[in-house]
Amino acid sequence: MGMSLLYEVLEPLPDAESALRRARELLRDFADWVDDPDIPEIGQVVTAEQYAHALTFFREGRFMTRAGRRFPETGLEDFWRRLDALGVPRGESPYEVQVELIPEFEGLWPLPPEICLQPWRDAWPPLVLSRLEENCSEADIDALVADVGPLSFDVGWYAALRGLPSSKLCGVQLCLNSVWTSQCAEPAQGTHGVYLSIGTRNRDVQEEWLTATGLTLGEPLLGW
Repeated sequence: MGMSLLYEVLEPLPDAESALRRARELLRDFADWVDDPDIPEIGQVVTAEQYAHALTFFREGRFMTRAGRRFPETGLEDFWRRLDALGVPRGESPYEVQVELIPEFEGLWPLPPEICLQPWRDAWPPLVLSRLEENCSEADIDALVADVGPLSFDVGWYAALRGLPSSKLCGVQLCLNSVWTSQCAEPAQGTHGVYLSIGTRNRDVQEEWLTATGLTLGEPLLGW
């Protein structure tokens, strides 16, 4: 199976609201039909500022190791001792520790480069996200964007892009305080991006179609 390609729309998007507005403009201008937006993926908390903001929304999260490093071994003993001193119980997983988010954790930043904090996505009011749902409403997205502050999240809309033979995995991707790398978004505070996904079955016409959009686009990235 082929992989969809995402192309960033290269234009100034200074804030979350303007990026969301641009994503919807692309759907209006280029799509024959659009699905409801996917459930947003909440990004990692990587700065103390983000953590302070996350405390107002999330109740729980997990400290995780990057690249499969075991926790708390392999140089992370000091970080574990700091968690232990804050009353965090040791779980069974060697790669993550589930925690209730408390103000005292703010003193843990900057985190060691091997560690990140991932909030539970279904704890973010006003949107109660069920793990059984695949989509949310445009009103939910408006509410999240209004509250996002320095936090990162990404969301996609599947759509049939006008003039492309196949709609499989076509649509628009929005990344707030994050950038798309390869099949995922990575936190990048203050950076907002909008991407066109041209699907998996349009290779023969994609260059002509992309040129005809009149948009200035970035290099192709592996997408959905």
